Amino acid sequence: MATALKTGMRTLDESFAKLLDSDTNADQVTAAMRRDEPIHPGPTLVPTARYISREYHELEKERLWSKVWQMAAHEDDFPNVGDVVPYDIVDKSYLVVRVADDEYKAYYNACLHRGRKLRESRAKGLDELRCAFHGWAWELDGTLKQVPCAYDYTDLDREAESLPEVKLGRWGRYLFINPDPDCEPLEDYVGDLSSQFEVFPYERRYKSAHVAGVIKANWKVVQEAFMESYHVFMTHPQALAHGAHDGDTKYDVFGNYSRAILCGALDGAGIPDWGPMPEQEAGLVRVRHPLTGTIYESHGDGVVHVTTRDGKSGKFDSLAKWLEGDTIDANPHMCIVVAGVQLPDAGVAGVETENADPEAAMQRLGENASGRAVMSEMQRQVLREVIPSVADDIPDIELTAAIYLTLFPNFHPWGSFNRINYRFRPNGDNHEECIMECMYLSPIPDDGNYTPVSEIHWLENNDDWTGAPELGSLGGVFNQDVRNMAFVYDGMKATARECTRLADYNETKIRHFHELYGEWVDD
Repeated sequence: MATALKTGMRTLDESFAKLLDSDTNADQVTAAMRRDEPIHPGPTLVPTARYISREYHELEKERLWSKVWQMAAHEDDFPNVGDVVPYDIVDKSYLVVRVADDEYKAYYNACLHRGRKLRESRAKGLDELRCAFHGWAWELDGTLKQVPCAYDYTDLDREAESLPEVKLGRWGRYLFINPDPDCEPLEDYVGDLSSQFEVFPYERRYKSAHVAGVIKANWKVVQEAFMESYHVFMTHPQALAHGAHDGDTKYDVFGNYSRAILCGALDGAGIPDWGPMPEQEAGLVRVRHPLTGTIYESHGDGVVHVTTRDGKSGKFDSLAKWLEGDTIDANPHMCIVVAGVQLPDAGVAGVETENADPEAAMQRLGENASGRAVMSEMQRQVLREVIPSVADDIPDIELTAAIYLTLFPNFHPWGSFNRINYRFRPNGDNHEECIMECMYLSPIPDDGNYTPVSEIHWLENNDDWTGAPELGSLGGVFNQDVRNMAFVYDGMKATARECTRLADYNETKIRHFHELYGEWVDD
């Protein structure tokens, strides 16, 4: 089990409260945003066996995936009655079915005759669930419809041959399932999660993108890369242009879920001051490494020019392979930033943010307005075109912060108007691979006109997320993250230590996950 080491405690609660008090719409800041629920002192040691051993995978099958509430689908996956979505987890498979206008059921995905999967892929507008092996069929509500050669089953109790159901619950238009017939209600499991989305609840959002890829690492390794901001200044150095780094994130834990709020405007740890950058040339992409001061630049030809602080230079390709020069080592994340495929940002609520007018924002707020307030007002301009009923009352914190939550074990809805949602799960019964999914949940326009996505875009090249242009610039960010995954997993196998060490505060969400994981999985 994970072991907590008792030390002092650090939080950003006081500086975060000051930030909320300075909000343009401070009177609209929700009670949830003002809650302080730091985790108890750490840090924590986590056995690497939890990630790399087959034994833990088998324990997860027995004690986690067969017992816990897990997000299986979204209402937008079912435009019509009779739509069916299989949900596969480890060696199990379930069917989520829209059986009526506002009714859904979940069944074990197996024929009651010889056990064949009833559906191996999604289906639209079915009027029955029929096995492709011998033709046994069930109504959408699970009752037995037809048995070919029924005379050969003289003792068949038709009522007893209804499809066995698994528990199904709904939260924010998401559909959750739980195979444990004795589980607690979903409402009790999620607790007050909905309070985190009071400004714009998930019931008023639709799925505008859904992209999935397979990554060669355990699902927990991959998931945990998206549960902290500590990695940002090393893996995503371009984010520093927006004032974001590891010391600017507030962390809290609430029952079965945790929260991080990356503000870029708190009293956090500083980044070294390397002085002014050289004057930017037209058409040049240039970024400075925040820790070393090394400058990375590209002229758009796919070649990365690297210059160290002591004047050494070299050239590399977009994957950090050395081409020529005195310096022979380059940071791969920086090379991805300046020379990888760059996609435009998809904008707030699917609308290009470049349509906003900064001068109009300044006029509305006054010339003494902070840059953060002006940025918030520019986003309100965009949202007034989509949800005018609430746009003017949205607090700055809901527009400028990255608020990302984790509902144990593997569902990650983001807060406010950042559309990101994640799900991570093992790739079938293979504990050394996982499926990573990114969904965009956009505000349902006040006029009710929207077109949701009901299919998954599976990446052909799982290592390149820029193959999903619907994700915009996030695809390049994911490429930076994914670049780490296999090496983290391989390193866990190679390490001389039996545990990984989690930080006291900056890895709060991962610590919280492993505490819950231990309660479910360990003896």
